[in-house]
Amino acid sequence: MDAARGILALMGSGETSPTMVTLHRELAAHLRHEPRAVILETPYGFQVNRDAISAGAREYFRRSVDLTTVVAPDTDHDTDGLRHQLRRADWVFSGPGSPSYALGRWHTQRVGEILHERVRRAHGVTAMASAAACTVGFAALPVYEVYKAGHPPVWLDGLDLTGALGLRVAVIPHYDNAEGGTHDTRFCYLGEPRLAALEHELPDDSAVLGIDEHTALLIDLDTSLARVWGRGVMTVRRRGVSVPVGAGTVLTLDQLRDLVGGTGRAPGSIPAPRTADTPGAGARTWRRTRAGSGPVPYCAA
Repeated sequence: MDAARGILALMGSGETSPTMVTLHRELAAHLRHEPRAVILETPYGFQVNRDAISAGAREYFRRSVDLTTVVAPDTDHDTDGLRHQLRRADWVFSGPGSPSYALGRWHTQRVGEILHERVRRAHGVTAMASAAACTVGFAALPVYEVYKAGHPPVWLDGLDLTGALGLRVAVIPHYDNAEGGTHDTRFCYLGEPRLAALEHELPDDSAVLGIDEHTALLIDLDTSLARVWGRGVMTVRRRGVSVPVGAGTVLTLDQLRDLVGGTGRAPGSIPAPRTADTPGAGARTWRRTRAGSGPVPYCAA
């Protein structure tokens, strides 16, 4: 194979777990012989154990996927070289860490422009998981600023990689998270009331795109087909109404755009539960903030 196939893979969690090995092997099968494979460490680049995380990821892909990778470090040294490396890569992967930290760095380093270009040109495999998946929509979720630090719910400016495909979405991984036990940690630890408050601020032509844990949305940029993979579902949620799309389902990008825009229909539409904290109908205003300030959250796989 002379060139890597164009694929955007969005993973809800578990990106370096045994559960996802089959998926990674499928993605690697699209690569040419001896591909240029890059792990983008930025989302966890602020952590003191980042070298150990990177080493573990490299070993996972080497052992489980037979893929030799290099790490693109989170540094301001030679940002031109970093962007060149990402342009040439056949496979780029980024995963756990802080969505807001990653966005702040990628906006400053203009890495977001390169990732957007990869999707627009259908160049290679671009795999964004967990915290990194939070960044790919036009709006992004500052998970722990809201969940842990008590900040008012507000969206950040996302990379809008999905905008290159005509999908105006805010991507939320860990969508079916159940770690809370006695309290609601669905929707990447937000719970229903907080998600409803944030959803109220999205433009009417947009939607939340939720990806369950150990689940992925694979968008083939060459064929314009999207497939749900894994143990859970992808959910398109608009104005409190959710349309679940089960694993194994294949959609055309036009069908997915229609779901996002509210003109498409899918079997099994499920109205989201309403709560006393759910905002009522009315005009929606669009508030966004730049990432890079305030407490640093961590969104683990």
